[in-house]
Amino acid sequence: VLFMMIFYRLAGLIALIGLTVNMILLFGVLAIFGADFTLTGIAGVILTLGMSVDANVLIYERLREERAAGKSLRASITTAYDKAFSAIFDANLTTLITALILFWVAVGAIKGFAVTLSIGIIVSLFSALLVTRVCFNWGHDAGLIKNLNFMSVLSNRAIDFLGKAKVTRVFSVALIIVALAMISIKGASSLGIDFTGGDQFRFAATETVKKEDIASALDEAGLKGYDIQLLKPLGDDAEYVSIRVGLKEGEAAQGALKSAGIEVGDTSITEISGVVAGEMKDKSILALSLGLLAILIYVTIRFEFSFAIGAIVAVLHDLIIAAGILILFGKEINLVMVGAFLTIAGYSINDTIVVFDRIRENLRSKRGDIKDVMNLAINTTLSRTVLTSVTTLLTLLALYLAGGPALRDFSFAVIVGILIGTYSSIFVASPIVYWWSKMRGSDLRHEVLEADQEKLPSAESV
Repeated sequence: VLFMMIFYRLAGLIALIGLTVNMILLFGVLAIFGADFTLTGIAGVILTLGMSVDANVLIYERLREERAAGKSLRASITTAYDKAFSAIFDANLTTLITALILFWVAVGAIKGFAVTLSIGIIVSLFSALLVTRVCFNWGHDAGLIKNLNFMSVLSNRAIDFLGKAKVTRVFSVALIIVALAMISIKGASSLGIDFTGGDQFRFAATETVKKEDIASALDEAGLKGYDIQLLKPLGDDAEYVSIRVGLKEGEAAQGALKSAGIEVGDTSITEISGVVAGEMKDKSILALSLGLLAILIYVTIRFEFSFAIGAIVAVLHDLIIAAGILILFGKEINLVMVGAFLTIAGYSINDTIVVFDRIRENLRSKRGDIKDVMNLAINTTLSRTVLTSVTTLLTLLALYLAGGPALRDFSFAVIVGILIGTYSSIFVASPIVYWWSKMRGSDLRHEVLEADQEKLPSAESV
């Protein structure tokens, strides 16, 4: 709220009205269906808030452009909503696709997140596209809104983003190589019990607990193939120990530590059979694959194939690097992380589609070299890309610091994904589109105009 009020002032107040209606509708729908409201449900609400602000920022940045072009306030409001509609709709629909797939694959707590996020996306479309527009129209007609002033951020830039593609390509490839190396080196040991099966023994550690002492106690008890992780989340003074052992060996591990005089405090033992773990792993791989395929199909239908290639490469880029960073930080890859990866994919494509939508619009209306037109589109959407990333990161940071251990790893993963996704939407997706069209020897502007022509009704049908 503070962010929107500072940057958009009176328009920020209208955005607040839209967010309030959004929350009322969201809680109302949850109440109608008798849904349990859990901690992960709150996470869904928080991310919904971030995405709702995303839509408002997109509209307001368009409104800023229309006013700068000399249009009247009423005409600027109408044009801003009309032009922003396709980008908002496409971005939210692709996120909804990943949320629905997440609901299908999720178990337990993350299912509540998927439900809340799915409902939140739908009501966000209503509040951002209809409620705020009605408020603007009423305020203008009543003479309450005579002018709108916005804080300027990263506007009127002329950065040659595509010209920096060689440097950013080397940077991205280096990150991917490091990430793949981390995945190959620590991949098996980083898999959580959800995917490996066995018992997982967790407890809050004291200052005297050392990894070497735990390993020695487990060795003396004759336990083999165990994995020990010491976790100390940021913002939490407590340190946690996670021990993965074979099936039915959790109580033996607990007894071994107590016999060695190691304080284990409050403990929890989770048991998952190998068969169930195998099914979960297969289902998770299928869910991620279906999510990426659905994104590719949708972007291909709504845009052109060159854009679809850029979008899918950017998403894969984000997921691989995010996985490598998570493994580097000692995070377990489990069902919660699969939920985080799907959320990252949805948000990444959300960001990329907004840039693609402006590129396509510029190709229709502006002459000149394709590279210059694409650079102009990226520069024009730069403030929106940065502002929406900041607002979503603010909500996720609150979730990370106050959401408790159950959601800390999830929110950390999504924070990493959004940072990478912001980078890739600028420096990866668009350069891939440009490179792909050049490699095929096709004219990107011609592809866009030809696709528009195919969507027009034929003379015979008329």
